[in-house]
Amino acid sequence: MAKFVIAGKANCPLYAKAELLGDYLQRNLPNFSIYKWPIAEQDWDDWVESTYGKNQWKSSKRSSPLIWRELMERGGRGTLVGDLDDFQEYAQCYYGTILDHFMTNSSALFRLIAEENIQQYTQDIALKKQFIEQTLNPYHVCIVGAHHPCAYELFPELLSSKLFPNRDIFLRLTTNDPSKLSSLEAMAMEIEDLACKQFHSVETSLQNNDITFENTDLIIVIDDYFFEEKQKYFDSLVAEKTRLNKTYDEANLFEDERPPFEPERMKYDMKSAYQYYKTLASQVQSNIKSTCHILIACSNSTMIATQAFIKTMNSIPTNNIIGLARTVENQAKARIGKKLNVDIRNVINLHIIGDVNDEYIIDTNHCQSLNYEGAIWAQSFLRNSTEMLADPKWIKEVLRKELENRDFELYSHVEHNRVLVHAQTSAILSFVQDWVNGSNDDHSYSCVMSCSTATLGLAETNDEEQIHGNFICSVPALIKGPDDVVPIDLNLSNDNRALLIRIIKDIQAKYKMD
Repeated sequence: MAKFVIAGKANCPLYAKAELLGDYLQRNLPNFSIYKWPIAEQDWDDWVESTYGKNQWKSSKRSSPLIWRELMERGGRGTLVGDLDDFQEYAQCYYGTILDHFMTNSSALFRLIAEENIQQYTQDIALKKQFIEQTLNPYHVCIVGAHHPCAYELFPELLSSKLFPNRDIFLRLTTNDPSKLSSLEAMAMEIEDLACKQFHSVETSLQNNDITFENTDLIIVIDDYFFEEKQKYFDSLVAEKTRLNKTYDEANLFEDERPPFEPERMKYDMKSAYQYYKTLASQVQSNIKSTCHILIACSNSTMIATQAFIKTMNSIPTNNIIGLARTVENQAKARIGKKLNVDIRNVINLHIIGDVNDEYIIDTNHCQSLNYEGAIWAQSFLRNSTEMLADPKWIKEVLRKELENRDFELYSHVEHNRVLVHAQTSAILSFVQDWVNGSNDDHSYSCVMSCSTATLGLAETNDEEQIHGNFICSVPALIKGPDDVVPIDLNLSNDNRALLIRIIKDIQAKYKMD
């Protein structure tokens, strides 16, 4: 069985003659078959270079058409025949007498066939494009700050049908650092190698590109302005802690004799961070569509970034911009779960209220647990976590202190910040799933969003407690869909209510940059 591939420019008369000769031989020979491969004229040179490289051909012939024989039995690369003259010579040597009738065809026929070829090729391309547009269900996802370590761990879960069912994912990776663009391109190659079923394409670009955010459905901002600064600060703390431990070892002090290492809270330059995110928000707004949703997931600067985006962007609804508070919420759930000996997934309705990057309330008034092995046990039986803990002092003082120092404790025990990155990634993926598809349960989760005292059910009692206007705050909300994130009444105790009002006033003063 002989199979020949005839490739050429779609509008080339010589290609038309080669395919006519191939058709003639195929009709008159029982074991002769051809495959026709028309190529657009503008793509011919690149296609030839790619084909020669793949098959390791050394011939200098690059003109249209190009003919080679496929090795049907043995596999491997094809055997190059050459151009039209080589193909005619090949046919004459093997099948000379059969070609007598074919040689009577005129050049006018070949030009006519070439015209038909280009018309058919153009029509096929248009039909193929139309078919793709009709069958695709595109969903454009842009990751801002994809040079952050957390971006690498988002895949392949971000491309799964679990997060975006029945969608074709168009992914865009961006960075503000030109030197990191090569690492993004390497990441894009790895994403393509994953061959996820719903994945369609991936692009990389700088954040100041005019078309970066065009047609985007979901933007995940993990570009943390304070990330490198915090890394350097933590490195200095690790060195200081090591030095102190060495001093204690030399003094032969036992663990309970050593004073606890309590690092000071970092001081951040909020004004420069606000200007950075304000510029980024302006770039996003330039060509964003009105239905786009933006998740602010830059852990150390979530509050200031959310403030900048909500204040700057007026082309999308305010509720379409949400800051991630689930990382802190999951850390609190993990500690309560450890205390009760239950999985973190079985601790529900724990709320982080306030400033996730500074002072906040850990609200356990509604916190419940599933699968708690107490005196009464059932798989779906809910128990009040506060009652089971029976330790209000631990909740008020120890739990809060543990969460304040959680980042440094994890950083100092695990190389390359992997646990912190993994915790942030898990929070992003779980929140995206709830936000895009709607939560499958009636539980409430913490979100950083634009609020007012009315939406939170905070009824002021005197003039000193008056809070005017909207403010950015982490609050519990029901997540029923991308356009249905509703804050719930807090129903706080009097002490927590007074504390929250003070926190909100601090937020308004701290993040008021305009």
